[in-house]
Amino acid sequence: MTAVTLLSMSTATAEDYLWTGYWFEVPKGEESRRWSDESYSQVIYRNCSGPRSSGGSKPYKTDIQMHRVRSAWPDADYETGHFTNCFKGYMEQSNGEWHDLPSGSYYFSVEGVYGGVGELSVEVIFVDNTAAD
Repeated sequence: MTAVTLLSMSTATAEDYLWTGYWFEVPKGEESRRWSDESYSQVIYRNCSGPRSSGGSKPYKTDIQMHRVRSAWPDADYETGHFTNCFKGYMEQSNGEWHDLPSGSYYFSVEGVYGGVGELSVEVIFVDNTAAD
């Protein structure tokens, strides 16, 4: 069984990861870019927020789900990570780790944004596929 581990951790740096990116006001269902993996994936969000123009309540949690691409079949879904810490302030991070993944091509998607108007911005996204970091 694949497990997701959520941790608070020290500040990540770009040189430690497979790729980095960001999201600006993405809705539920948004998909990340794809990468190859052989057993382990880690996703870190740093500095999460909602739309700057929304006013009112701000998001406080987002759910992401890991997926493995399968040709001629629906993609395989893995456990959902619930990220909250990255909304707590500048340089705060949320971390999800998926272990015992079969070899393949992976991506994650936004499964929910709670609070605000349902759009998510993430200043920095780190993705890694080696547990050695």
